[in-house]
Amino acid sequence: MKKITQVSIIGAGLMGHGIAQTCAQANCNVTLYDIKDKILKEALKRIKSNLELLANENIIDHQDIDKIILRIKMMNDLKKCVKEADLVIEAVPEDLKLKRKIFREVEKYVSEDTILATTTSVIRISDISEAIEKPERMIGTHWMNPPFILPLVEIVRGTHTSDNTVKRIKEFLEDKCKKKTIVCRDIPGFLVNRMAAAVLAEATKLIETGITTIEDIDKTWTEHLGLIYLLFGPFRNLDYIGLDIVYLASIYLSKTLKDERFKPPKWLADKIRMNQLGIKTGKGIYNYQGKTFEEMYNERIKKIIKTLHILNKL
Repeated sequence: MKKITQVSIIGAGLMGHGIAQTCAQANCNVTLYDIKDKILKEALKRIKSNLELLANENIIDHQDIDKIILRIKMMNDLKKCVKEADLVIEAVPEDLKLKRKIFREVEKYVSEDTILATTTSVIRISDISEAIEKPERMIGTHWMNPPFILPLVEIVRGTHTSDNTVKRIKEFLEDKCKKKTIVCRDIPGFLVNRMAAAVLAEATKLIETGITTIEDIDKTWTEHLGLIYLLFGPFRNLDYIGLDIVYLASIYLSKTLKDERFKPPKWLADKIRMNQLGIKTGKGIYNYQGKTFEEMYNERIKKIIKTLHILNKL
């Protein structure tokens, strides 16, 4: 399986320059393309500023800044930019016609085993890959903003994306770029934005019905849910609450609010029947056998305290 060492980025805007920087920090040779010289100059300026910030925060060494920048070449010739690429990452605006046009042209210039990746956060990968002859090589890489510091990249597998393409991009992101990845099916909004949209929809409903304020919604996340989900995630956190408690709360909410969305899911009812209630029974959504309830509970408290200290909330 060919290693990815040469990366081409199409689009030097907010996401493009950050992805280029990330790949250069991972010791890749990077070519960054845009149609306007002004945008390329601004991208280089931003990259230098980003690297200085990382060095000041002791994430990288100051002496490495020039080495990283030297790995990035700015270009406004598309063919020259992509012809030697192992991976081409498109980072242009969310315009389906534009993305199709770019990939249709890029495919003419790259080798047969070059991976074509799009950074779209909402458009189906399969809709974009209709423009190319080898859709099995196309994949979605939804980077979070800013991409050079946030750890997650959402890999989106199109209808025709091959196993080999998924394997190569996952290896590149995890082993080379030191990112955390999730793999999502090709659905509208993918995983990250579907979750975000659900939260926003419920929060908006609570605000518009006069139940709470925007400020208190934000505080709910910054002072509790964001903290807890950061440490444990929404599902692992249920194991600490107790799945029996979650089950009863779900029944109450669904009946009182007359809303099927809050009805206990089948998997939760199955867990209750098997007495897999979370850390108090040693097994719930996850398996905790080998650790006592007290050990798990104290571990939770220590993680929360450590995080609160980091956030200067204690």
